[in-house]
Amino acid sequence: MKMVEINDMLDQIHTHIAKTEKVDPALQKEFRELDKNIRAMKTVQNENGATELAELDKQARLLAARFEAKHPHVGGLIMQLSNILQSMGV
Repeated sequence: MKMVEINDMLDQIHTHIAKTEKVDPALQKEFRELDKNIRAMKTVQNENGATELAELDKQARLLAARFEAKHPHVGGLIMQLSNILQSMGV
C-alpha cells in the first residue's frame, strides 16, 4: 500500500512542478533524480533497504527545503513524500 502512496505522491509533485512557473531547472533535475532513485528502490528489494530508505528520505527533506523558498506548495508535497518514506521504516 505504501508503494501506491509513493507513486501517487510522485505523480502529484510532477503535476505541480509542470504547472508552476519559473521552477529552477536545477531543482527540477534534482527532483527527477530523487524520483528515479525512489522508483529504482521500489523495484529492487535488498538487504540494504532501510539504508536506502534513510538516504532517500534525507534527499527528499533537503529538496523540500530548497523548494520551500520559492515554491512552498511543491516543497510541502515533497515533505509529504518524505513522511511516507519515513513511515516505511526509516
